[in-house]
Amino acid sequence: MYNLYNMLYMTNFHKNIHLAGTVTVGPKGQVVVPAEVREGMNIKPGDKLVALYFDDKKSVAFITEGQAQSYVQKMGEKFTQFKKELARHTDGAP
Repeated sequence: MYNLYNMLYMTNFHKNIHLAGTVTVGPKGQVVVPAEVREGMNIKPGDKLVALYFDDKKSVAFITEGQAQSYVQKMGEKFTQFKKELARHTDGAP
């Protein structure tokens, strides 16, 4: 079944990961995204990011809200295709 984790890996996301700096977690759990990353992702003050936690890797990643919406839309399209295929294969089944 498709999920966000699979969608990220389907786009070769894991092949493009590189060290972009370090962050320090403040007393309220806040972190500052390194300037290089903000510039590369075109993140501006007030933008919303979605935090992804990869339990098996004990890792955190951030994507923009727009990227998250795009992934959800793609998953919805895949689900619609799956439903159509399922209906096509089960029509006339006992």
